[in-house]
Amino acid sequence: MVYGNSFESFLVAVVNPNKEALESWAEANGISGDFEALCENPKAKEYILGELSKTGKEKKLKGFEFIRAVHLDPVPFDMERDLITPTYKRKRPQLLKYYQGAIDNMYKSAK
Repeated sequence: MVYGNSFESFLVAVVNPNKEALESWAEANGISGDFEALCENPKAKEYILGELSKTGKEKKLKGFEFIRAVHLDPVPFDMERDLITPTYKRKRPQLLKYYQGAIDNMYKSAK
């Protein structure tokens, strides 16, 4: 989920990383820990952010369209937490409310 606060000049994102991909990256880079610990690891966040930036450059995004901070959540969006519909569409207001603390922290730390 990509979020842009209208009072800020950049975007932030909540990411549900692929478990196997993140674990293989961690193994290749000598980082240990379970999946939840990897999602909290600053190097893992930096890696994901780098991959998003690389894709953004390939797609020729403008500077303000780049994501500047990420929050990695090991638990995928689900209906139990009312974050998606039965047809797997994201419920943006509920996602914003659920992740508001993480979003606020990303904006504070990315300035």
